[in-house]
Amino acid sequence: MQFDSYIYALFLPIVFALYWSLKNKLQWQNVMLLIASYIFYGWWDWRFLALIITTTLSTFFTGLIIKSDGSARSKLWVAVNIVLNLGILATFKYYDFFAYSLSQCLRALGITPHFTTLNLVLPVGISFYTLQAISYTIDVYRGKVQPTRNIVAFGVYIAFFPQLVAGPIERASRLLPQFLKTKDFDYNNAVTGMRQILWGLVKKLVIADNLAGYVDNILYHPSIMSASSIVMAAIIFAFQIYTDFSGYSDIAIGSARLLNINLTPNFNYPFFSRSMKELWQRWHISLMTWFREYLYFPLGGSKRGRLRTCINIMVVFAVSGLWHGADWTFVVWGTVNGLMLLPFVFMPKKKNQAPHATWRDIPWCIVTFLIFAMIFLSFRSPNIAHLTECLQVLASGSYLTVPMGISALIYIVPLVVVEWLGRKQEFAIKSLPMPTVLRWAVYWTLVFLIVFYSAGRDIQYIYFQF
Repeated sequence: MQFDSYIYALFLPIVFALYWSLKNKLQWQNVMLLIASYIFYGWWDWRFLALIITTTLSTFFTGLIIKSDGSARSKLWVAVNIVLNLGILATFKYYDFFAYSLSQCLRALGITPHFTTLNLVLPVGISFYTLQAISYTIDVYRGKVQPTRNIVAFGVYIAFFPQLVAGPIERASRLLPQFLKTKDFDYNNAVTGMRQILWGLVKKLVIADNLAGYVDNILYHPSIMSASSIVMAAIIFAFQIYTDFSGYSDIAIGSARLLNINLTPNFNYPFFSRSMKELWQRWHISLMTWFREYLYFPLGGSKRGRLRTCINIMVVFAVSGLWHGADWTFVVWGTVNGLMLLPFVFMPKKKNQAPHATWRDIPWCIVTFLIFAMIFLSFRSPNIAHLTECLQVLASGSYLTVPMGISALIYIVPLVVVEWLGRKQEFAIKSLPMPTVLRWAVYWTLVFLIVFYSAGRDIQYIYFQF
């Protein structure tokens, strides 16, 4: 079930009505949310419910068994649960990739291997709920979270439908307690949620889905394009994936707010960043927080010297790239982004930097964005050969021609203006300081654009493939 479908437009109000009809009946609210979440997830393929239920049960019972005492027994159970969850993820997402890569290496050495590929369909959202389950197990072992004995509430924590498929990736310490205490209906939070859903739909249906066609047309045969067109495609794709994914996050967070459940913000105006370091603090925040807490810090973080810090950064970004997809293009994308952060290890930290970019920062914002966008070519390329074509054009092509896709600016420029004006808010239209009549005119205009652009269109969210 997609957020931008008519089915979800019917599903969400039904869940909202049932949830609040059970006010002050916490356990029944959780039962209803668990059933709704499984319906939401099973809408794609009911067979994959077995995987998420396996993850839920194994992680729940592991939490009850382990203790935060550092004992060998607890370590063993933590390891078993992590191996189980990562094993499921690896089988579905990475087995064919590694089997094919190893096969190619052996053939280069004159050895003919006989690997069998599985050709499994990747379950939607498996990368997200797997990380969420692993974080719970580790946090229980570390003593940061008390293991819950409420299996229904824990099931909702793993499968909560707004953020199940593509995040935000939640920590148990933040989300699980919200399913363990009675909540009152919060009108202001619900209104904010509706605005956030509206803005998310605009970003997805009006902007991202329209930008998709421009990118596809330019990068279908990159070798026949000019270098300026490849650069334009990189810029457009950066905005496409941003509006697609942050649009999903907005709808997820807004949907949860209708139930008075608060999710972690996932984007904080990343394209107004003044450096690559700041950009990665504002982009896919929940994922980068997860990698920092469960990979970067355990590796030593920045406490073992600058060389070790550089190595740790490269490991995190290489793994992050592979997490995004089973192809070497994603590893390249992650590795190059990691390299872009290494200079900051040797730079003094900036003091008293304003939390939001100002007009004087715009040149730095533009340079940072262009670097980030060009690196995204490896993310968008379906394979290394395609990426190589793009790089060859950039190395020898013409930058003096008018780029193909320049008309995409009719979608990009209004977005940039609106987000620049609203950059000090959680999302751009959280508050519209204008007369009521004018504000509602803005809302209805956005609704009209959503309906107009969604007619006859069904484009999946980009992050569903991860």
